[in-house]
This record gives sequence, C-alpha cells and structure tokens, in this order.
Amino acid sequence: MALRSPGVPKSAYYVALDGLRAIAVMMVFVQHYGNRYFLSRWGWTGVDIFFVLSGFLITGILYDSQHKSHRYRDFYVRRSLRIFPPYYFIWAVVLLLAPLAHWQWSWRWALWPVYLGNYARFLFLHVPGDPYRFEQLTFGAPVSSWFGYPFHLYIGHFWSLCVEEQFYLVWPVVVYQVRRRETLIKVCLAVIILSPVIRGILSVALSPQFLRMELFYRSLPTRLDALLIGGLIALCLRGPEETVVRRLRRPLLLVSTVLFVALYFISTKVLSLPLEGAASNWIGVFGFTVIDVFAAALILECIHPGSALGAALSWKPLRALGMISYGFYIYHDQLHDFYSALAQRISPRHAYSMTLLIAFTATLLIATISYRLLERPLLKLKDRFAGQVHTAPEA
Repeated sequence: MALRSPGVPKSAYYVALDGLRAIAVMMVFVQHYGNRYFLSRWGWTGVDIFFVLSGFLITGILYDSQHKSHRYRDFYVRRSLRIFPPYYFIWAVVLLLAPLAHWQWSWRWALWPVYLGNYARFLFLHVPGDPYRFEQLTFGAPVSSWFGYPFHLYIGHFWSLCVEEQFYLVWPVVVYQVRRRETLIKVCLAVIILSPVIRGILSVALSPQFLRMELFYRSLPTRLDALLIGGLIALCLRGPEETVVRRLRRPLLLVSTVLFVALYFISTKVLSLPLEGAASNWIGVFGFTVIDVFAAALILECIHPGSALGAALSWKPLRALGMISYGFYIYHDQLHDFYSALAQRISPRHAYSMTLLIAFTATLLIATISYRLLERPLLKLKDRFAGQVHTAPEA
C-alpha cells in the first residue's frame, strides 16, 4: 500500500459501508422487480441511502484534499475513473448494436450520455406521446417481433447517476473555495433546513403533472439535502462536534423512524392523503428529509466501533455485493423485458419468482465480470493522479 504524504489526513476504510451499499442496491432491485408487496414498494429509498453515502464520502475526500495543489484535477480524474467506464460502456454497446437493434430514438436521448437525462421527462412534456419514452430505448421490428411486443432497453434508472454527477460538478467548487469547515457546516445546515420549505412551495406552484412524475425525487436542486446531510456528518466527524454526533446516532435512528411513521399514519389515515411513493405528496415535501436523516444515522451506526449493525454489514457476501454495487445498479434493469419474457417461457406458473431469480443471477454475473475486467483495472490507476491515498470506500 502506498504511504500517505506527511500531514495529509487519511480517511478510514469502513468495511460495513460496503454491506450498506449491498442493502441499498438490493432495495432498488426489489423495487423494480418485486413491487407487488408493501415493503418492496419502498425500495426506492435505497437511492436515498446512496445519496447520503455519496455526500458523506465525497465531502470527506474533498475536505481532506482541499489544500493540495492539484485538488481539482485529482478529484475529477479519480471520479471519472470510478464512474465513467461502466456508464459509457453501456452507451458504446448501444451504438454498436444500432445496426441490429434498429433503435427507435431521437436526439433527445443524447441527454443521458451528458448526465442530464434525469430532466428528460420534464423537458418534453409538450411533445405528444408518452413522456416516459425518453427513459427507454425501443428495439425495432426485427427484435420486437421475436418477443411479440415492443421490447425495450431501460435506462431510466440512470437518473440518480445524473443527479450525483451534477453534484460532483458543483460541490467541489464550494468546498475548495469556502474551505472553512464551520462555514461549510452552515451551508449544509441552510440547505437541509430550506429544502423541505422549497419543495413545499413548489408543490403548490407547479402543475400536478410535474409532481406526479417525481420532479422532486429526480432533480438535483430538490435532492441536495440528501447529499448534504451526508456531507454534514462528514464535516462534523472532522471537528469537535464528532463526540456529540456519534452520541446522537441512535437517538436520530429512533426519532427519524418515529417521525416518519407518524407522518405516514397522519397523512394516510387521518388526512386521507394519497400515498404516491417518491412522487411529490407529503413524502416529497417532508418525507425525503426524514428518510435521509435516518440514512445518515444508519451510516453513523455502521462506522461506530463495536457496532452490531456494523459487524452484520461486514459479512463477506454482503461486502462482495457492495463492492460491485455500482455496476449492479447500472446493469440491473436494462434487460427487464428480456428477463420477464424468458421467465414466462421457462415457467409460466411461476413467472414472477422466476423473473426475480433470472434477473438477480444475470445482473450479478454481468456486474462481476464488469468489475473484474473493466472497473477494477481502471480503479488501480486512480492513485497515479493523486498525491494522497484515500482508503475510505468512494461512492
């Protein structure tokens, strides 16, 4: 292992966070493939865990490297080596398959390769047709006829990658220019406090069509509190607030759980408000922040020495899945139609369970191959472009 430079802070490697990644990506997987059950319908909150975790890890890396001479270059090269290879591999495959697939697409799909696809469904509401069509690539007649119905390659779940990439463009500038930890903490607190207020105002000002299509869930400005809640705890753990923050981890877990349950029952049972998941109802206004506080407390519990949760999430199979969770997330939903069709042909009576099994097995295999042949070789190059070695698992 490379030695760190004198005076350069070294982030700890929290093995339990690999396990937490595994839990988060499985939640999203179940949301997409098994949402017939009540709990699985909340699988979308796995993305919130990823957001808070990303804010926590990235803010720590930025703060620890803010006095390095090549901090911008180092950060963006390392980020690019981490996130670009699987993402652009997919787009390279899409282009290579074009002569065979006969994609039914338009220039609007170009938003995705430049990490703006999370806004695609909202930018073209005036265009006639299904607004969700910009989140899937439809195969032409030769392929679709084999299935007997239009066959799609799903890319809509890339929206969260777009949000994070947009965050990576903005937050390093703030951290590197502001520098003072206390001021950065105030910035985080201001965003966290104002976010529910802003979402509340927008929920009245915007049309119901925008809200039903999950604008709050998929937009960086309305999800900044998730990322900066993670950033806040990273900054606090690097100062005199560390002791207090660590002591608050379990009270935060309890309070956020009770508060969310109370919000749920008051909204759905007392006020009879609709439950629209990640759409902009009461969850979109207040619920996101409560869920993200819970995720932050979960991270604090995971990294706490002697934590039973940390020990459980350090289980090797969970860690193994966590290590490839980025690729697993990217690949898991793209061939949804194919997995469903294959399951229907193998076992029509148990098509639902068979789809889950086939999709999980295939995604695990693809993600493992991708990690070993594509991602890991490039990840080894990261330290050539940085004067410090971060051993904390990066988002």
